[in-house]
Amino acid sequence: MGDLKSAKDYLRKKQSYLKWGNSRVQKVLELNFGIQFPIEVIRRAKREVKSELKKELRKETPFEIDMPTSTKPTQEIVDQFIALAKRMGVQVVDSKKQEEEEAVFKRKRALKEFRTPSIQDQVGMHILLGCNHVPFHHKQLHRSIIEMIKDNKSSVKGFHLLGDFLDLNPLSSHDKGRFTAVPGLTLDDEYQIGNDLLCDFDRALPKDCWKTFMYGNHEDRHNRWMSVMDNAKTPLLSPEEALRLWKRGYNVKTRWSQDHITIGNDFDIFHGIYFNVHNAKKHLDTFGRNCAYVHTHRVQSYREGRLAAHNIGTCADLRSKAFNYATRAMKQSWSNGFAVVMIDEIGDSYLTQIVPDKNGNFYFGGKKY
Repeated sequence: MGDLKSAKDYLRKKQSYLKWGNSRVQKVLELNFGIQFPIEVIRRAKREVKSELKKELRKETPFEIDMPTSTKPTQEIVDQFIALAKRMGVQVVDSKKQEEEEAVFKRKRALKEFRTPSIQDQVGMHILLGCNHVPFHHKQLHRSIIEMIKDNKSSVKGFHLLGDFLDLNPLSSHDKGRFTAVPGLTLDDEYQIGNDLLCDFDRALPKDCWKTFMYGNHEDRHNRWMSVMDNAKTPLLSPEEALRLWKRGYNVKTRWSQDHITIGNDFDIFHGIYFNVHNAKKHLDTFGRNCAYVHTHRVQSYREGRLAAHNIGTCADLRSKAFNYATRAMKQSWSNGFAVVMIDEIGDSYLTQIVPDKNGNFYFGGKKY
């Protein structure tokens, strides 16, 4: 059986084990010494080593008990005190560093507060895109949209990505155990291509443009992946982080089935919820507001009086292998498309649906892009 001295000598060398449970320490000692140490011996050894460390801490404390209250220890002394406490398994908080960290956190939180411009600052052109499914996006369609933005740069006041900008194919639960749509495609590859496309948009958009990025059910794949404990132990960068969205000036919404953004007085945009054949009517019946969304890869509108719901289509390359899961009949109902919403001086909205040809070209303002 293991003796007290051997246990104490080992714990002095491995002081982090003082924070472990007795049974766990017992197993480690047995692995190292080849013999079993009684729990009582381990308990006593931990108690006595901790007592020794406390005495050492008191001995090495670099200021007297009767130190004047006006005297402040140097940062070197504080760091030494924290190091000693850490060896004992005691957590000591440096209030100065904590205040600095809290200040940084508050600045970051302020930067990430969602910004909605006043109606006066929204007057003009707002571009709505969604279901891009990068890297399986329709490249010519995106080039055409960027050219349209350049020609109307002075009028563009809003640029809104309505979700599924990324496909996140490597995190798909549907393809678990299979190769990705493009064999060898990694999450880093998707993030890189997504960053490149956002850079293309950022170069074309005006600097003061109101930019929003909404998660869709595909970006939510990252949230679902990280909700699994074993996956969370080795975290992956989120789309929000990897695309550097806040740094780019995007306002971000990450709850795809809950979030919406209001443009003008009463025009809501969101990713979309319903899939049924008459989904535009379903969205209007449910929310009772003017709205636009994507999600179904269809182009559809439904109007009742002054209220209308618009399913504005997808910006993906529907010929991509990524969509081979869909039946021919399902693809027949899909359509590329996006929309432009004009907001007037009193906040009213006017939507123009744009459906490109199969090559990704379309007309806008009398010009073909």
